[in-house]
Amino acid sequence: MAPIPDIAKLATALAPTLTSHPADATASVMLCLREGERGTELLLCRRATREGDPWSGHVGLPGGGVEERDRDALDTAARETYEEVGFDPRAHGRILGMLEPLKPRTFPITIAAYVAHITAPVELSVSEEIAVAWWTPFADLEWVSAEVPGAPTRVSAFQLPHAEAQDVVLWGITYRLLDRLFRVTKTAALPE
Repeated sequence: MAPIPDIAKLATALAPTLTSHPADATASVMLCLREGERGTELLLCRRATREGDPWSGHVGLPGGGVEERDRDALDTAARETYEEVGFDPRAHGRILGMLEPLKPRTFPITIAAYVAHITAPVELSVSEEIAVAWWTPFADLEWVSAEVPGAPTRVSAFQLPHAEAQDVVLWGITYRLLDRLFRVTKTAALPE
C-alpha cells in the first residue's frame, strides 16, 4: 500500500514552493487531493484513445502543454484541469504548492506538477480528451512490478484493485510524480 498523504502536513511542506514557477516548463499537471471516506483521495483520468497521442488510453493526472495565453505553469495546470474534468482547482480549493519539475527520459519536455487541496464539492465533467475521471483513495494504491505496453521490461507501478478501475496501472510519468509526492509526504511526517 502507498503512503496516505496528510494534506495539512503537505501544505506546510509545499508552502515555500508557491512563490516561483518553472520558466522552462513545457507541460503542467495538477494533483488534485481531497478528503474522502477512506482518507485522502487523488483525482485520476483515463485519456481517450486517440491516434497520435503518446498517452492514449493511459491513466494519469489532468494536465497538458503550456500555451501562450497561460501566465505561468500554474495557470496551465489549472486551465487544463478545468478543460479536462470541468473545475478550476483554485476556485474549488487551494493550491498547496509544487513538486520538483520532472524531465522524462523519453520525451523532450519539462513537467511542472502542482498539488491542490479540493475542499468544495465538484461534479466531474470530462472533455473529449478524457474517457473517464474518478477519485481514488490512496489506500487503494498497491505497489507492483507490471508489464505495460511500450515498456521493454517490467516497470515499477501502482495498481488499483477495485472494480471501477480493475485494469488501471499507474506507471511512467504519473508513477514518478506520485513518488515525488510520497517523498514530500514522508519528509513532512518526520518529527521536528
